[in-house]
Amino acid sequence: MFLPHSPPPTLRFLACLAVLALAPASPRLTAADGSKFAHSDGDARFLHQIHLYDANNRRIEPDSTTPYSSLNTCGRCHDYETISHGWHFNAFLPESADGREGEPWIWTDPRTGTQLPLSYRGWKQTFDPRKIGIDQWAMVRQFGGRLPGGGLGHAPEPDDSPADADTDADAETDGDAEAAAESTEADATASRWPLSGSLEIDCLACHGVSGSYDFNARREQIAEENFAWAATAALKIGTIDGQVSRIKEGSDPEDEATQEKLPKVTYNAARFATDGTVFVDLVRKPQNNACYQCHSNRTVDDSGIQPRWTHDEDVHLRAGMQCVDCHRNGIDHHIVRAFPGEAHPSGKDMVTLSCAGCHLGADFVNELNQPSDDDEPEPHTYDTTQLAGRLGSPYPTHAGLPPLHFEKLSCTACHGGPLPRDQALGIMTSLAHSLGEKGHRTGTELPRIAGPVYAKGDDGRVYPHRVVWPAYWASLVDGKLQPLDPDSVYETTRRALRVRSDFTGELLSPKLGSSELKEALGEDRYRTKPEEWTEEEAAKVEAATKAAGEQLFGEKISAAIAALEEELGVAQAVYVSGGFVYASGDEEETVKKIEVKDVDSIDMVRWPMAHNVRPAGWSLGISGCVECHSDTGMIFASTVSAVGPGPDQGEPVAMFTLQGIDADQRLTWNELFTGRASFKIIVATSITVLSITLLLAAGMWVGRLGRA
Repeated sequence: MFLPHSPPPTLRFLACLAVLALAPASPRLTAADGSKFAHSDGDARFLHQIHLYDANNRRIEPDSTTPYSSLNTCGRCHDYETISHGWHFNAFLPESADGREGEPWIWTDPRTGTQLPLSYRGWKQTFDPRKIGIDQWAMVRQFGGRLPGGGLGHAPEPDDSPADADTDADAETDGDAEAAAESTEADATASRWPLSGSLEIDCLACHGVSGSYDFNARREQIAEENFAWAATAALKIGTIDGQVSRIKEGSDPEDEATQEKLPKVTYNAARFATDGTVFVDLVRKPQNNACYQCHSNRTVDDSGIQPRWTHDEDVHLRAGMQCVDCHRNGIDHHIVRAFPGEAHPSGKDMVTLSCAGCHLGADFVNELNQPSDDDEPEPHTYDTTQLAGRLGSPYPTHAGLPPLHFEKLSCTACHGGPLPRDQALGIMTSLAHSLGEKGHRTGTELPRIAGPVYAKGDDGRVYPHRVVWPAYWASLVDGKLQPLDPDSVYETTRRALRVRSDFTGELLSPKLGSSELKEALGEDRYRTKPEEWTEEEAAKVEAATKAAGEQLFGEKISAAIAALEEELGVAQAVYVSGGFVYASGDEEETVKKIEVKDVDSIDMVRWPMAHNVRPAGWSLGISGCVECHSDTGMIFASTVSAVGPGPDQGEPVAMFTLQGIDADQRLTWNELFTGRASFKIIVATSITVLSITLLLAAGMWVGRLGRA
């Protein structure tokens, strides 16, 4: 009997090795150092004509109906256990190194107006899923299409502690041990892991040759809760029939009727050689197309999503480089993120894979990071990886640029991300907006991300950031906000909200009825088509729509809050959006904005951005000092406003405020730079006049000496 779930990766890997030791094996390569894992040690691609194995370690034949397992297939020759702790696979592992803040997992539900930033890494102002009640299976279902698998994608054993054990511990600490026990029991009962199977590391998601791997087929299987079948579908070696999502909650996985409903694979026999092996077209270094699946971006302005043909590539890609030229890794798969000051888990110095290190060399970076001139710099021994000009990068002179800029600004502040405008642009990302999947996007979809936002990083330098303001439903206790489980919120509020697909559009921009149009346009004009309205009439309809939306928002939100308080036992439920907190109003079917002490839970979440890197001619300040040091200098004067699914937006905030710069100080500084050119002319003229005067005086003095 096949069950898609399997033991934890370590135990399965050891079992796999034991089977290999006892059974006749096909010829394998062995590393020169005696490692049991395969090596070719050459630059050429190694031909992968291999046998496939399923989760129960049985060889896949053309008439098999079970999906192949990457752990039991790829893990025969490659160190799956070591790989599984790499940066891309440990995103859901709480014990992994936090590293510099990156894009959080934003749980988005347009039906409830939710955009909730989540992270297991402890990043600032993000929420730990375990403390909200979101278990690992729900996280994999929600975000698995953008995960290469592994980590918490592996189904836990029935005897394992639940993934949300920390949540239960917190509950016991708060004196609610009984509730914690009930929660654990409910999670175990409702678990769908035995049905969905594990989402193992899919090696080919990165290493498959472009065109040989179907990312969207993989995502479709994950959306259907067919975790264990996703890799097989993506490899296009067979078709999958069946959806775990259609199997009733609580079904017994041991029951024959349930087993019959599990997905079945029909393999393409033509893909199998006569010896039962399958050709897998893969490369050692992942190609850019694989990276783009999770690392694409689109900018959005007032006219909507900006068309791709108007954009320029990253200058490095345009020069023929690949993503992995900078973002490298060894067998541990700890991808070099290439940010300043990165401490790589391998212990190797990665400084010359950063912007400054690559272009200026490690010597410049180390000198720049010295605490002060009084401290003796540590002796440094160079090798060829520490020198500037790595991969042929040009050495920038930065002629006329005072060294202070390197202490105050990151390289990306001037060279990275979209050019700043008067207001921050909207930004769509692959992780947050499913870029790469078919769909008709408008740019207004949740979550609402903005950038570039120029703010200080932890090292005190200014970086361009992407930002998002969280929007979620929460309980408010003693001024502290605790987000509620988004799935529970939807189930509890769907009758109260009655939103089919678009929280913002359906609540804030409701379609006006005949009576409302008649009131706005009058008896004679209310039947007129919108394209025939005058500007004045269009303004009246817009105002009427806004008023109707505010009223509807109050009615629906207050009803949803009441439902949460009644059905989930929440003492005070609230809705958070755009930096505001909405609670039940003093009058029936109304809401009011309230102040809370827990500002970090409603303020913007930000993470640094680097790409696309612009060429030198497009860098900030290229036209002179006053490009930045003026009242309209975008790195300081550009603004960003809190925005969310709700009706209210925050006041525009200027970038210099986020950088901790005093407004009066900036004004004085700008005035000095505005007159700098004139000052230079005056000084040059004065020096010239003084020089001529001195020369004349010297000539007269020499003449007098001659006459004497």
